[in-house]
Amino acid sequence: MSIALYRRYRSPRFDDLIGQDQIVTTLRNQVRVAKLAHAYLFTGIRGTGKTSTARILARAINCLKPDDGEPCNECASCTEILDGSAVDVLEIDAASNRGIDEIRDLREKVNYLPASLRCKVYIIDEAHMLTPPAWNAFLKTLEEPPSHVVFVLATTEPHQIPETIRSRAQRFDFRRVGTADISTHLQRIATSEAVEVDAGALSLIATAGQGSVRDAISLLDQALASGVRPLDTDAARRALGLADPATVRDLVTAISSRDAAGALRGAAAAFNAGVDARQLVRELARLVRGAALGAVGYPEGADLGPEDAAMCEQLGGRLSAEMWVSTLERLSTTERDLRQPVDARLQVEYCLLRLTRSGVPGAVAETGEIQALATRVERLETLLAERGTVAASPAGARPEPASPGAAFVPAPASIPAVAATEEIAATERAPEPVEHELETAVVGTSEPTLPRTEIATPKPAPPQTSGTSPASADVSGWTSVWAHLVEALNRRDSMLAGVLRDCRPLEAGPERLVVGAPYKFHLDRLNDPAKHAILVEAVGEIGGGPHAVDVQFCGSDKPVRAGKPSGGQSEATRVALDTFKGSRITSSRLRDASVDGGE
Repeated sequence: MSIALYRRYRSPRFDDLIGQDQIVTTLRNQVRVAKLAHAYLFTGIRGTGKTSTARILARAINCLKPDDGEPCNECASCTEILDGSAVDVLEIDAASNRGIDEIRDLREKVNYLPASLRCKVYIIDEAHMLTPPAWNAFLKTLEEPPSHVVFVLATTEPHQIPETIRSRAQRFDFRRVGTADISTHLQRIATSEAVEVDAGALSLIATAGQGSVRDAISLLDQALASGVRPLDTDAARRALGLADPATVRDLVTAISSRDAAGALRGAAAAFNAGVDARQLVRELARLVRGAALGAVGYPEGADLGPEDAAMCEQLGGRLSAEMWVSTLERLSTTERDLRQPVDARLQVEYCLLRLTRSGVPGAVAETGEIQALATRVERLETLLAERGTVAASPAGARPEPASPGAAFVPAPASIPAVAATEEIAATERAPEPVEHELETAVVGTSEPTLPRTEIATPKPAPPQTSGTSPASADVSGWTSVWAHLVEALNRRDSMLAGVLRDCRPLEAGPERLVVGAPYKFHLDRLNDPAKHAILVEAVGEIGGGPHAVDVQFCGSDKPVRAGKPSGGQSEATRVALDTFKGSRITSSRLRDASVDGGE
């Protein structure tokens, strides 16, 4: 069985590493002057030479005949490491050996002297996969290892390495390799393999590698397996599942002109040619990026071919950068979604439809969701303004009721004040904290409760208090302004206003008002000294001057006792159950003086 190209052409020396010149210079100098660190942290994307560098470093440290910091790869030590028989150079896959037990075993073995080499080297690949307990167990060993041990940690996600570990190791960041360097390296491999490959095909493969040398070599191996000789650009594109450049340019043009049908036709042509969905989205993103850079005045940063560069520069000058950034964001999201087990073609077509059916060219697209939301908000504000629950005019003005009598809609008699919903929105100030004396839990409701708008009434405008007030005449006058009195009381105590809403005037005079309470609960609340003072103040405001206020019981002569007839329930609890049909009482802390006195 043949060996894969990326394994066969793994870099044997520091000088053979591609695109990592600064790292190579530093490590060679350390080996040459024997000033090695006890721990190294190699970070970077996949395929940039992290593990290869760690192996070269292990050979250079133990080489018997080093050449200016380079391993000779011929001595007994280098040969032993190259063929994998060296027991003193251990490669540990942290993805499968990530627990605390493996690290404890490593911590015990590092104290033993090397069996045959000069120095022990532990190469821990995918180091970010170690668990927190494993890192804690490894910390002391990494901080003060024996003099004959060197640790090399390799990872693609350095942010997942604990800071205490990173601060104890020398960090080297392996950067993405340039397309030109990868293309040159692929040419050397093709020459060594005695195969003819067009320069365009090599450039295409190097670009598809996205800065990873190993990915590019694997793609070259895949393209050569097609058997086409010489390997031209079209054969390489078909082997790698890449779309035809003309198809990709047509797709970008259709997106820019909001041509949904043209975009879908282009996608269908690409899929019929066997193009990979993710590769198609990547190619689109590459050209959209070029157009975005052209829109901001940096077209040379796209690193595109002549035809692609000309098209992107033209589109970038015609449309705004915001439009291209929005398109690039949508493509990035789609490419990420394609990593999941989904219908790839459906996802791509959905993306193209979203890009071509929203907004207008040259401006930030205002999506259908935002438009629909704005319409709903406008309709809601209009509806609330018509019902009087929000101010429809500036300066906090409230709508005037059609007539004084129509402004007051009393709550149903079966709903006690403590269970009624507050209808009037307190726009002037937030309601003050109130004292809840009834804490009855009602659960298991099988019927829907009354919506707030069922009993909501517009806020009445406060009556004029100068001169003779209609409230000072008789009971009918107070009845006509009762809604204003409730509103005035609501500004002072919202809960007390709910109690007063169920009451009515019994007697009235120029400076006297008798309030009728339909329930004993209402009577007790309104006669409470603190609450009564608030009621007197509100009556004085509406009545145009000080009034003596009396509260009298106006219900049945003998209130229903919450004893045997209602199963030990108070009057307010019984009314709440009658209101919310199908409910039950789970707990109650109601104290009713009438019941206590009667038992």
